[in-house]
Amino acid sequence: MNPAKLLRVTLASAVLLVATSVATAAVEPPVLYTVTVAQPQTSMFQVRMEISGISDGEFDVSMPVWTPGSYLVREYERHVKRFAAQDGAGRPLAWHKVDKNTWRVETDGAERVLVDYDVYAREPGIRWSFIYDDGGHVIGPSLFMHVVGAADAPATARFELPPGWRLNGAIAPSAGDPYTISADSYHELIDAPMLIGHFDEIAFEVGGIPHLIAILGPHNADLARLRDEFTRIIEVCSELFGGLPYDRYAFVFTTLTGGGGIEHANGTTIGLSGLDFQSEDGHNAVLGVTAHEFFHAWVVKRIQPPAFRPYNYEQENYTDALWFYEGFTSYYDDRILHRAGLFESPEDPIAMVTRYRSTPGHRAQSAADASFNAWIHLYRSDESFNNYHTDYYFKGSVIANLLELEIGHRTQGAKGVDDVMRRMWKLTVDEDAAFDAEAIRAICEEVAGSSFREFFDRYVFGTDDIPFEEFFRLAGYDLVVDEAATARSNQTGYMGVYLGESNGRVRLDGVVQGGPAYRSGLVYGDEIIAVDGSEIAGLDALREVLARSSPGTKLELLVLRMGRERTITLTLGSRSVPVYSLVEVEDPTDVQLAVRSRWRQTQDAER
Repeated sequence: MNPAKLLRVTLASAVLLVATSVATAAVEPPVLYTVTVAQPQTSMFQVRMEISGISDGEFDVSMPVWTPGSYLVREYERHVKRFAAQDGAGRPLAWHKVDKNTWRVETDGAERVLVDYDVYAREPGIRWSFIYDDGGHVIGPSLFMHVVGAADAPATARFELPPGWRLNGAIAPSAGDPYTISADSYHELIDAPMLIGHFDEIAFEVGGIPHLIAILGPHNADLARLRDEFTRIIEVCSELFGGLPYDRYAFVFTTLTGGGGIEHANGTTIGLSGLDFQSEDGHNAVLGVTAHEFFHAWVVKRIQPPAFRPYNYEQENYTDALWFYEGFTSYYDDRILHRAGLFESPEDPIAMVTRYRSTPGHRAQSAADASFNAWIHLYRSDESFNNYHTDYYFKGSVIANLLELEIGHRTQGAKGVDDVMRRMWKLTVDEDAAFDAEAIRAICEEVAGSSFREFFDRYVFGTDDIPFEEFFRLAGYDLVVDEAATARSNQTGYMGVYLGESNGRVRLDGVVQGGPAYRSGLVYGDEIIAVDGSEIAGLDALREVLARSSPGTKLELLVLRMGRERTITLTLGSRSVPVYSLVEVEDPTDVQLAVRSRWRQTQDAER
């Protein structure tokens, strides 16, 4: 099977699963959508669905409750402000709601029905649609309803926009009508991010395939520079997987929203500040999120868990493998940029170890459990998250590092995670395979030629502490404590808190389980008013106190909690995690050097 056509074939063969209480309908494709923006300053989309060939007395239309790639039920139906139905002659038809996001329409014998509804879209975001007086962003799940049981039918959407507004994005507008897009299915339509209004863009080709960079909102980006850098990212990923899996791809940016990105099969949507493009840190952030989201064109959009075949837009879709789909993507984003010559080196192993050992939650929740519970934990995290839960993005990237080392060691440096990715892609293309955590384990075993049952039981399904020292030794490194640096870091006392500031007051945004603040009785939300009788007017004032206080110092804190002042004695401690360094072993073996080369990306031969 041609990889470029894989998604189309997969979606065309999918069957939408619906509850028995929902009325499905056979319709004559395509379903026609008309999206009207009459008064953009009101942030209202007016949508009409034209449904033909109906043979049943009733049918249901439904609005998704979430956007694939963002694992949180967001209840998009709450933004529907008007709903109506009529037959082809304009005669009103009866309807009623079946559940929170489903409307049932009585056809009264009509074979052609028009469904009209309005969607309020004021809040900027990358996971849902929004519109303002100069343009907008179309994210399909929050805008397009679907005929239940007919999501595989082709769909066409025409946009009626204010004068001077344009349309572009992951689906190319029709050659004869720049305001119309067509998709092979509803699935494809809603997975295509689009921009409307006034935006900047640059089109280019890589490997003969068209690509687009489009930016909505004020910005200082150099589009030509982005084109050249993105081209290198695309080429590196294409080299890894043996070609590009799509026939068009769009990098859609908006500077009107918060940060982050979300993947789509033929594009990505990225939100960031318009000033991020020029500063070194900002530009690196742009490249990092771009590499991450682009890698998803393979991993999670085509290489998928069974639960996503197909997506169920009505409820949570559970999988135990987001540690792979997001975590391995996180592992690769810096490596992609390194291979492209845009970053000097991949992730810092010392920073990885320090973060892991500083976060109690990694010992409380497994990577598989964190994946399954993403809907209620990571996407609904609170101040206790780091104490009781693990971030499957980070934990997954740690597991990828360990597998790189372990597979390399078992194969004498001949194979690594790249080979796992290529094998999964081949099975996806050739056999339409899907992968949960156990299937991923089987692929690792196939590549390495030996069992990974114990590894997965300990580090994927279990919460065993990771012996980084043993794994790093496989690459000829010793992980050692830098005693001098540790002593310097412990010259000042340690509270064990996450701090914030509000109206000039220091606020505890989190307390590290088992740390000095935790043991003293400080809790999330406490506001520090004074230390040893001296007022604390902001974070800088507290930092000055800590800078002159050594471990073991007792501080009397006056805190405000739930409207009442309390006095708490805090004994400062030492940091729970020392300062590490990575030291090359003397006389490393050839296998250690080969593993090191693959892991640390020290020679082009790995590619």
